[in-house]
Amino acid sequence: MNKKLYIFLCVTILLIASIIVLFPILRPGFLITDDGDWMIIRLSAFYQSFREGQFPVRFLGRLNQSYGYPVANFLYPGFMYIGSIIHFFGVPFQATVELIMISSVLIGVCFTFFWLRRIFSMGASLAGAIVYLLMPYLLFDIFKRGSVGEVLAIGLVPVAFYAIESKNKALLPPVIALIAISHNTLTLFFVPLLLGYIFLKKRLALLLHFIFGVGMTSFFWFPALFERVYVAFDVTTISDPITYFSISQTIILRSLPILIAVLVLVINNRYKKQNDFWFFSCVAGISLFFASQWSAFFWRTSDLPIFVQFPFRWLSLLVVVGPWFVACCINWMKKGRLIVFTCIVLLFIANWAMEYTKAVSVLQPEGYYTTNEATTTVKNEYMPTWASKQMKGRANKPMEFFKGRGTIDEIAVTTQRIDVVIHAVEESVIQINTIYYPGWGAMIDGEKAEILYKNEYGLMRIAVPVGDHSFYMEFRETPGRFLADLLSVIFGLLYVASYFVSRISLKKKKDKRRDKKSRDI
Repeated sequence: MNKKLYIFLCVTILLIASIIVLFPILRPGFLITDDGDWMIIRLSAFYQSFREGQFPVRFLGRLNQSYGYPVANFLYPGFMYIGSIIHFFGVPFQATVELIMISSVLIGVCFTFFWLRRIFSMGASLAGAIVYLLMPYLLFDIFKRGSVGEVLAIGLVPVAFYAIESKNKALLPPVIALIAISHNTLTLFFVPLLLGYIFLKKRLALLLHFIFGVGMTSFFWFPALFERVYVAFDVTTISDPITYFSISQTIILRSLPILIAVLVLVINNRYKKQNDFWFFSCVAGISLFFASQWSAFFWRTSDLPIFVQFPFRWLSLLVVVGPWFVACCINWMKKGRLIVFTCIVLLFIANWAMEYTKAVSVLQPEGYYTTNEATTTVKNEYMPTWASKQMKGRANKPMEFFKGRGTIDEIAVTTQRIDVVIHAVEESVIQINTIYYPGWGAMIDGEKAEILYKNEYGLMRIAVPVGDHSFYMEFRETPGRFLADLLSVIFGLLYVASYFVSRISLKKKKDKRRDKKSRDI
């Protein structure tokens, strides 16, 4: 059979299999999951701030009962930037999140095949890609948790593996950048994994491009790391990881078919001495160890609960390395490969069927998401530390007289910009019904005004003298964030420059070879 036709057939099989597995998402309504609704609500608030001109988006003014807070400054904005672009073309927010979820899986499945195809036979690569599609933690993320950020990150890792394996300098930086903003915790897993894979494959020429990719996300990671002192994240216990070991255990047990492939490889002495096997075995071992009760000591005595929160998240590593074991196993077996593969897939299909039968969808109007003002976080862990109390209801007005009397004429008011005229009949204090966060600035009659925010709710208050005054407030980048943004731009320009330099260099080499052939003739 023609090689291209064979590849086309394999990809077609994978797409059909993916549609079957993801069919519950394609039904009317949105899957009922732990975080799914929050993802849509956060995306709609993100898009609102994005549309109003905030870029990069950090402060979501509609959330937290319309008092706003900087959740987008700290939590994976990748799917929200992608979702904002998709929604701009008229796709509803609910369908946008579903589209990102489905696309992530399809990309992950196809690029798992393309990656493995550069190492193993066509059939073995197809087997590995099918196993990726049926990995228990991926299904758990889709059908139970609804974590679009995790699914996106998991879907992009095979693309990065493929870029490293194929020495694709143009593809690697943007993929690394997307992974780094797709999910905070999984970035801490996947970036070292991919860096290790570069060294394993001795693709040291890719290190600079890897750095370009990481550097392009400076706009997010620098503020997220250095501004943690402003929010309650480090002093908030979001969950007790010990209570989640039972979930990890269930997923690990459902992942036992991978053990079949590993055992076959261990028995095969010809392959068990290879570096690739030991590299992926170490990754799988780390994944299983920290997801299981064996690691309870580390969860009790280290910062793992702060950064990882849930032990089962470590199993995301098994999703991306498990298919390699299966592909390797099928590739090296001479007899019985079909039986082994069939057993593995049937066991995984049984697991998928269990998740499939539990999938329930609910129909919600678009307004349910676009008017929802929840914080979309578990324990309000990204609330500024100076806001010791939470408002119980939304504010009736964006701003009002806290002290004194007068009237306010609105010129333009959005979640991140206020332009009004204040008529104060006495010395007054205006309260902006928005929580303060660095980046907010105010001006009265063109002069900088002091923002008072040290009150139990952390709301912004500004003293206003008697008379008529133009008043302007806006949320902008701080100098530190601006430098982080500048770093992202610099690394982005370096990536673009390196791309064009490599293209010019490649063209010159081709021209030289062509000239040499002409002279030889």
